[in-house]
Amino acid sequence: MTNEGKIVTEFFNGKCDFRDIFFQSSKTAGIFFTLSKVKHSETGAVKGAGFRQVSGDFSHLQNCEYTPDLADALLSRGIEIGIREPEADFDSDKMKLFLKELDGSLRERGRGLVENIDISFGVGDSAFGIFNGRNTVMNDRYRMKFFISVITARGSKKETFSSSVVAVEPQTVDFMDNCLKKSEFALDTAVALLDAGSAPGGPMPVLIKNEAGGTLIHEAIGHSLEADAVRHGISPVYAGAIGKKTASSAVTVIDDPTLPGKNGSYLFDDEGIAAKRSVLIEKGILKSYLTDRKEALFLKTESNGHGRRASFKDKPIPRMGITYLAGGEYDFGDLLKKAGKGILVKKMGGGQVNPANGDFVFEVTEGYLIEGGSIGPLIRRATLAGNGPELLRKIKYIGGEVGWDNGTCGKDGQGAPVSDGMPDTLLPEVVVGGE
Repeated sequence: MTNEGKIVTEFFNGKCDFRDIFFQSSKTAGIFFTLSKVKHSETGAVKGAGFRQVSGDFSHLQNCEYTPDLADALLSRGIEIGIREPEADFDSDKMKLFLKELDGSLRERGRGLVENIDISFGVGDSAFGIFNGRNTVMNDRYRMKFFISVITARGSKKETFSSSVVAVEPQTVDFMDNCLKKSEFALDTAVALLDAGSAPGGPMPVLIKNEAGGTLIHEAIGHSLEADAVRHGISPVYAGAIGKKTASSAVTVIDDPTLPGKNGSYLFDDEGIAAKRSVLIEKGILKSYLTDRKEALFLKTESNGHGRRASFKDKPIPRMGITYLAGGEYDFGDLLKKAGKGILVKKMGGGQVNPANGDFVFEVTEGYLIEGGSIGPLIRRATLAGNGPELLRKIKYIGGEVGWDNGTCGKDGQGAPVSDGMPDTLLPEVVVGGE
């Protein structure tokens, strides 16, 4: 018997609560540009299958490459998976020329203040098949991503500003236009930051602009509502709190991977469960956690379609997809006036969150003073510190239109494409730090 045959036999003969097979075929291609030249190009491909059995809190995972022997062993069990051959092709010469011309135009626009420009462009295409003992579903994931980081310098001062563009289907004109616009904005902001003043310090109102996306919601509340974090005591704040008031009545938090065209969009999760809109907090009341099949067993409920994995070599775990704070009724001008004096955040950077108590610290990469209810000058290197659960209980004033950000969320060594959203939102008091 082949090794693949042994894996298949063990998979079907073992006793467990449930079992699934995850098939993956992926291709990637990318270009990396720095110091006004192409640093390197790379391509990659993987094709394999992961066999998982779950018994209580124990998960047994075996994986192997997808070979004709594996296909034969599965076919003998009545399982035939015909996933498509992915494509990650683009015109490499055309893209290299675009990056070279972009670098040149930005350096000219930067008036001698540009120290370096780092750019990456990548395409990834994946086809998945999931057999979960109930049914077999097929899934696709296509991503095209452009990232730019501009470093400016004047004397001993040095500043950096970055931006990115993500598309979930092959695009040309619109995507490239967005890359150009985001690149010019990154350059202009990196130059402006050289003359920006330091952020004020101390507790004050902070107005998050919707274009900043929902990083704050993702980090300060989203991870704390993943069911494994709650059950294992990593997020004790929300343990046993279903049906209880955990935020102000103005706060409704939703995760909805079915929203189309976003980085975190999917129709089925990586356990073959249909994605659906999950209301986590409704008008301040905690309604649900994000679950996969295993955590749903412990909660004695059904998975709400948030079991996600980075590849066939990884175990599914509860993850966010598209997480956002629902819109309210205030317009931006009203929120500015209510803030009075504080800071306006248009772009968030990295940060840290303690899931045990919700304490957080975030960097602000694009922020402005608010003075007399109006937008003031650009500031640099501000930080925001506070407590997520406490902040959610104090939020009263929320704008109408949700703005979005895209990224890759890391958890337990696995990356997952996500989107997060937030309307214009006034945080009544956050500790702001500066240089």
